[in-house]
Amino acid sequence: MNKAIFWDLLGTLGGSSHTLINNNFEFFDHAIPALQKATENNYLNIIITNQSHIAHNRLTLEEYNDSLKKLIIRLEDKGIKITEVYTCPHAKKDNCQCKKPQPLLVNQAIKKYDLNQNESFIIGDSGKNDMLLANNSNMKSILVLTGEGIKSLTDSRQLWSEMRPTHIAEDSLDAVNKIVLFL
Repeated sequence: MNKAIFWDLLGTLGGSSHTLINNNFEFFDHAIPALQKATENNYLNIIITNQSHIAHNRLTLEEYNDSLKKLIIRLEDKGIKITEVYTCPHAKKDNCQCKKPQPLLVNQAIKKYDLNQNESFIIGDSGKNDMLLANNSNMKSILVLTGEGIKSLTDSRQLWSEMRPTHIAEDSLDAVNKIVLFL
């Protein structure tokens, strides 16, 4: 069986939806070393992201895919392989099954890549999306304090109060260090 890290994209690895829409997404300084360290420790890097701005016509699916291809090429140039990117393009009102925190996309990846859930992690900055996704997928979670991370622990904690992340990390590199060193 394989092990994976499911990465949230926006707020965890870099940028915001505005930077993705404007095609100027930048990775946080800690993101590249984090992805490299995950790769070096035999984790599959899988990105799982909600992109409702596609449903809201702020970005076309084609524009999103073009931006994504550029991001993946930048990572490949640094020796980082992204196994797959799972994207939900729907609006919340669509009530789809692929939007985080629903586990559909994680479950598809578990089957497709023969993943061991006990050795895999979900890392993200949103309690109501990423941490609940981990809970719904029976996986370990690490909440990073970048992006919406601090807000997830304060202003919006009530939205996911029924669970706790496995760990809290300063950023994506700190999260991978916790996985490699302590877990």
